[in-house]
Amino acid sequence: MTLLPWVVRSAGLMAGVALALATVLGGAAPAFAQLAPPVGVDQLIFTEQLATPSPFPDTPYTTPCDPNSFNGCDDPQAVTDLTFGAENNVVLNAVIAAGTRFEPATDLLPPVGLAQQIVFRRNVDADLPNRQLLFFEQTTVTPDALTLAPGQVAGIEEAMLSNIINRGIDNVFNNVPEVAPEQNGQETANNIERIDYIITAPGILVPVADQGNVGFLILERGGNDAFKIAAITALDGNGAPAAYGPLINISTANWGASNDVQVASAVMRWDDLNDSTPPLFRPSHVVGAQPVRGIFFPINSLVTAPDNANPIFGYSLFAVDVNGSGAQLVNFFDTTVFPTNTTGANAVGGLDLIAGGFGLIRRTGGFSLVKRVTDLLGPATLPDFSQVLGAGRDIDLLRNNNLGQGQITIADPPVQTGNGIEYTIYLTNTDTIGVTGVVVCDQIPAGTTFNPDGYGPGLGIEAIASSSPPGPAVTYTSADDGDPGTFFPPGAALPAVCGANQNNGAVVVTVGPVNANQVGLIRFQTTVN
Repeated sequence: MTLLPWVVRSAGLMAGVALALATVLGGAAPAFAQLAPPVGVDQLIFTEQLATPSPFPDTPYTTPCDPNSFNGCDDPQAVTDLTFGAENNVVLNAVIAAGTRFEPATDLLPPVGLAQQIVFRRNVDADLPNRQLLFFEQTTVTPDALTLAPGQVAGIEEAMLSNIINRGIDNVFNNVPEVAPEQNGQETANNIERIDYIITAPGILVPVADQGNVGFLILERGGNDAFKIAAITALDGNGAPAAYGPLINISTANWGASNDVQVASAVMRWDDLNDSTPPLFRPSHVVGAQPVRGIFFPINSLVTAPDNANPIFGYSLFAVDVNGSGAQLVNFFDTTVFPTNTTGANAVGGLDLIAGGFGLIRRTGGFSLVKRVTDLLGPATLPDFSQVLGAGRDIDLLRNNNLGQGQITIADPPVQTGNGIEYTIYLTNTDTIGVTGVVVCDQIPAGTTFNPDGYGPGLGIEAIASSSPPGPAVTYTSADDGDPGTFFPPGAALPAVCGANQNNGAVVVTVGPVNANQVGLIRFQTTVN
């Protein structure tokens, strides 16, 4: 029997150890009937990558255009030397929300954590402008030249389904023309009624205990526009949304306060989608520098029981004046639910959606669990259990506190019936803030039986409470008698934190808070059957 304790992190829980935080950011856990709140993004973590230049000399302006942005653009003969990709693509790598790091959930949505498909649902029967708009970070605006930092794209779908955050869509839900016929100005009207970020079948199923750690990221230029959002809970035979979770209203106050990326943008329009003459997108107007800001939507902010036990298939975005629920959200041609007079005002349809909103992100943070085999009882020859194996900030923190000892796998000596095995789960928090409400559940490995007397009569669990430097070891009984540790015997119902019941019993310990730079441990023994 080869022993495999494995390493487990709060960012990616694996079989054997389950972790529950009261919420991903601390505080009391919401009841399943209550949606958790979305979380504003505090910081964007990004890299700048050299873009590919695409020059288009003598590019005409859109009609209408804004002469206050581009002097003389209203002259029918006016042109400019347009260059896409003149500088850098700003590529989003991660975000910080309330002091916790989130990265793309590449394990759930390979290869980069993005939804597989984005669909802009348009009411083509409403006699509204059928156009595409994109804004690009601009670096030079003169009467003769317009240079844009990020690279060229073939359409809004390509632009938005990416991790490049210095381009996006201006006033994405605006249906009302802003410029009178034969006049000039800043025009953004279009016929978009809903935006679907679709995760194709079979969707994703995130354990309930981890739904505060995994969710969707929405980014916006300015962080000053309202919108609505709903999780897609079913797809039809054509892969389109067939059912939704609750429709959630997001106010301008929900955006985070990040100021890491400032985008002064040029709004570009593709007015005739049947005209493929390059460049597709031509200059309309400019917008002054605004910060890129974001909101993290954990899964438990979008669905509750019973939907939280089933796969979800992405999410949809809506204008604020969309007023339906459930099945009413499916038919975007229903103008009683999806009005076609949505304005571009901040509080209605003015969402300036940024590309780079990952389809799915998960908490990585600095809190982690590291599981090791720390003793064998019975074999005459033992491996070296005094080593601290592995690498990373969590291992370094354990090593600096004289913890982390044990073996990751043991093939020699092979264990026999009646041998004892000691497992230790180390807790570390390398974050700058603490986490609260931590509960650890470790289900007993198959082929072994929990030892209820491993540390004395009736004392089956040993622990070091979270501390720095680590405090003394204490023992807990195996019974549910008020101390932090409990053993749930085979066949007993397990707390939700444990995930799927493997029917061999589980050790559950209420750890409570783990503050910044603290460590601790939970230890128990089993006997080989």
